[in-house]
Amino acid sequence: MICRADCTRRRSYRPPAAVAVAVALVAILALSTQSLARAAPQAPGAQPYGLVGFSANGLPGSSIAERTANYQRLYDAGVRAIRIDLPWIEIQPPGQGGRFDFSQTDREISAIRAAGLKLIGILDYGNPDYSALGHVVALSPLGGGIPPFGVGSAQYFPPDRPADFARYARATAQHYANDAIAWEVWNEENEGYRFWEPHEDPAAYARLLCATYSQVRAVSPGVPVLFGGVFFPGVAGLPGLSGPQFVARAYAAQPGLRDCYDALAYHPYAYPFTSPELDVQLRGSVLSAADQMRNVLRANHDQAKPLWITEVGWPTQLGYGVSETKQAQYVARMEAATFSQGIAVLNWYTYGDGSDPTGPINQEDRFGFFAPDNSPKPAFRALSTFAKVFAGTHFVADHSRQLGLPTGSIDLGGRAFALEYQRPGASITALWLASESLLEGQGPLANGGTFTPSRLVVRLPVSSPSVTLIDYLGSSRMVAAQEGTITVTISDSPQYLADSASPVLRAPRRACPGRAVTVRLPRRWGRAVLVREVRAGRRLLRFHRIRGNSVRVSLLGLRGETVRLRVIARIGRGRRSRTTILRRSYRLCHGR
Repeated sequence: MICRADCTRRRSYRPPAAVAVAVALVAILALSTQSLARAAPQAPGAQPYGLVGFSANGLPGSSIAERTANYQRLYDAGVRAIRIDLPWIEIQPPGQGGRFDFSQTDREISAIRAAGLKLIGILDYGNPDYSALGHVVALSPLGGGIPPFGVGSAQYFPPDRPADFARYARATAQHYANDAIAWEVWNEENEGYRFWEPHEDPAAYARLLCATYSQVRAVSPGVPVLFGGVFFPGVAGLPGLSGPQFVARAYAAQPGLRDCYDALAYHPYAYPFTSPELDVQLRGSVLSAADQMRNVLRANHDQAKPLWITEVGWPTQLGYGVSETKQAQYVARMEAATFSQGIAVLNWYTYGDGSDPTGPINQEDRFGFFAPDNSPKPAFRALSTFAKVFAGTHFVADHSRQLGLPTGSIDLGGRAFALEYQRPGASITALWLASESLLEGQGPLANGGTFTPSRLVVRLPVSSPSVTLIDYLGSSRMVAAQEGTITVTISDSPQYLADSASPVLRAPRRACPGRAVTVRLPRRWGRAVLVREVRAGRRLLRFHRIRGNSVRVSLLGLRGETVRLRVIARIGRGRRSRTTILRRSYRLCHGR
């Protein structure tokens, strides 16, 4: 459906009772949240670290000019794409003889285009003219589904013949070929009770995806086709398959599935609404969802497929959602952590809150970054701050382990992060402590720090005499270094450490994988230097000290066009010694 001011929410409703059952049933160990950063093709308009998109449900404005102005607010905050429904029943209206009509969608997309934004177009849902079951339902009193979410609506019944859907998808992709950066085939098809009536069907979806892929790519070449975003966690007490289960069964049913899409989309919502970093028994965490999705791809020899997050968010419901402050913290933390995982796109749900009088019963009304009066919530400020601070950067390294930061505990939290991004002439490190447990950060519960410390003092090596600390909402202060280090107290509120004198991004030296390179240490370090380790990303490399202030580093097994080394050394002796980092980039002699 098109996201107008009166747009009905698409998200699946998760009643509090089901959440309580889910919490009661958790029983097994989650997968680790630590992921190696992976290179993924960049979407047009992306920053070096990745692309931020947005769903526009709740975006107000009755005129194109008003809606363009609101889309422009997103553009100014670093957003570059709008994920939007392009419903089959609107583009090929039932009972109209199969003709295509783009008039309704054209109006909305003209506003998006005028704001400088691109589309993640969702080719979605069914059409009663092409589904026998859907046609019967459409003629019944429940043709529009059960309010308020339209469960059982005629439009959610898939077509009898995938070729009919593929014909609509081809026409739509051709019409908006110049506006799209991706085509997403369906939405949360693993939640059959909601979006693939009457029951999810991995084999049927796989057939539809394969029928659609060639038709869309024929008229929109170069634009990736996405496996429709699967709702990630299985929720106890409700039907449907978890995201990994559904994708695995689709691969099993369709041996050639790897050739039928270009990127795998998923929606790693947290139910209950825990912090993104918290590992919960059975479910894992919002972050570890990437590992679980990649495990499915790896099991099907398709591990090169990039991941896109095409929906995620936290509602600010007083009853069982999160506070507006927590929502903003999670936005900042999610962006820093997600792009460090090598995920190409992060799409937020959604623009604005509604004004449902039922209050806490309807969580769908409070996922917005703007209040019902269109005033920004703190989450929007966090979004804007991240875009400004990290503009032009790419992810370099996770220093959490090197700094000895805590890794946290299942259900109790307490994991700390130090994620470094770089751009020419600057290094930006995101720092925070995820102190929220399973029983904190939601509804009337404590904000965090009950079971683990709420604050942590961290010492970091820096290159500049003074650095800038910026909080997640944009306030900043200067901090003077003492003997090459600074001391920072971190908490659940992320801080960004900007070190403007970071010795990075010199012209890369040339080297060949399988060989070794000599890294010369700065003369100013003197001779009292202990080289502790050498890393490329998270990978430890073999090295040995040679004559003078130099180390010989093996590049055996490294791949890619450029490798960035970090030499971690201890300088000086006794109490005056300090840890420092030397960064060097090498362009490999071939890209494999």
